Parts: sequence; C-alpha cells; structure tokens
Amino acid sequence: MPIRLDERLTAVAALAAGAEVLCDVGCDHGKLACYAVQTGRAERALATDISAPSLRKAAELAAETGVYDRVETRLGDGLDPVADGEADTVVIAGMGGDLIARILERAHAQGKNFRRLVLSPNTHPERVRAALAGTGYAIAADMRVRCSGKAYTVIAAERGEESLGELQLVFGKFFARDEEFAKSAAKEAEELAAALAEHPEAAGLKEKKALLERALKECGI
Repeated sequence: MPIRLDERLTAVAALAAGAEVLCDVGCDHGKLACYAVQTGRAERALATDISAPSLRKAAELAAETGVYDRVETRLGDGLDPVADGEADTVVIAGMGGDLIARILERAHAQGKNFRRLVLSPNTHPERVRAALAGTGYAIAADMRVRCSGKAYTVIAAERGEESLGELQLVFGKFFARDEEFAKSAAKEAEELAAALAEHPEAAGLKEKKALLERALKECGI
C-alpha cells in the first residue's frame, strides 16, 4: 500500500532523503517514517511518540505497508527514547516552535548529536532558528510550503556554526533573496498600514510593520 503525504510532509521527507536511520519525533500514526523507508529515503526509521495509542497505529501501518522490519516504534517524550548516535537524521514536524526548541535544547544538554535535522514548526519558527544556532547547527534550507491554504516553515540544518541576524531569525535565513517572501511581506505591510490607519494606537501593529519594512529594504524593495 503506497503512502501519500501532504505537501508539507512531502517537502520534509525530501529534505530528509539519504538517511541511514531517520527518527520521526512525535510520529503520530507513523506515516512519515513508513513513507521514508517505503520510498528509499531512509534505510531504517525510529518512530517515537509520547502517545501509546499513536504508536500502536504506527506499528500497524508499518505492518500494512510491509516495512515492519525496518520501522521501530518507541514510547517517550521528544528525543528521550533515542541515544546519541542511534539516528543520523531527525524529523520534528507539526509541533509548536517553543516545544521543538525545548526538545532540541534538552537533547543537546544530554550530549546527543545528529547529522541532520528537518523541522517544521506550526508556530514561532524564530524560536527554532535560535535553538539551532544555540545548539551547534547551521541552517541549510529554510523555506515556506503551502499546504491546505496555509504557509508552513520547513527548515533543514546540519552540524556547524551559525550566526543569524534579527530579521533572519524572524523571517528565515534566506528571506532576502526569496521573491515569494518579498511579495507576501509587501502585501502584509499594506494590510498593516490600513489597520494602523483605523487603530493608530496599536503598538504591536506598528512594531510588526516596522520589522516588515526593514525586511523589505533588505530585499531591495
């Protein structure tokens, strides 16, 4: 049975391609882990989750798709069930940015290192980028993927030194040369200007508009 992923997880799987052992943290029903093994993007996979019922469904999917001997499920919080060196590639997708950052920082404090991280936070991508820089990872890819009418951040990082400016933390490492970002940022800046015309006292809107204008200047607009 071939597994189909949405646009977001398809992008995540592509960035994780070439893994010897892929660890999908918070795997839910195990679709990504099974897909990665089924399509040859990973030789083996560890599927971890804090939910035992989800792991049972992941194990069932592995059996249904014929990859049960190459997909192992483990119960636990974040990367706690995975030892240093057990996986070369880690995927964390579909969680808030604060939670992903805490998982990365906890693993770093435990002395765990991974060759490649592929992360897709639902919120606060700036927190994830800061955690990567603080735990010894450099961003190799930083993009937005549209899925079900929403834009999601997808980040890939590898071991290395990183220093990001404020605008890169907020909008992405490569925002200054991203034409799609420039278009959406210009539109959002216009919408904020209209909102401020009605609510000039809204300090939060002013700060966000000023940040967008600085980013647009970096884009040459």
